[in-house]
Amino acid sequence: MTATADEDLRAGLETAVADRLSEGADWSVTGDAGDCVTVSLPDRRLLARRRDGPDGADHWTLELAADGATVSKFGPFETVGEVTEQVRTLLDSDVRYTVCCDG
Repeated sequence: MTATADEDLRAGLETAVADRLSEGADWSVTGDAGDCVTVSLPDRRLLARRRDGPDGADHWTLELAADGATVSKFGPFETVGEVTEQVRTLLDSDVRYTVCCDG
């Protein structure tokens, strides 16, 4: 992820979380050495991952994880704004598991 894309995504997510959650809520936004920025809350994690889009443009996917397991995946998103809007929706929504089988 380019430094600018990483900084823009991280700043956008920090703003989205701070605006949406009540003061004193326990949360953090971290970036790793790879192409991932993580929003951590006590009951869930949201992982925004960069991937290459057409013509070398940055695109992102978003993963909702709870209890150490992936619950849902979203995307691809073409802009940081689209990712942050999806994160705003997922910050305080109910986490529901989908059970499916192949057989």
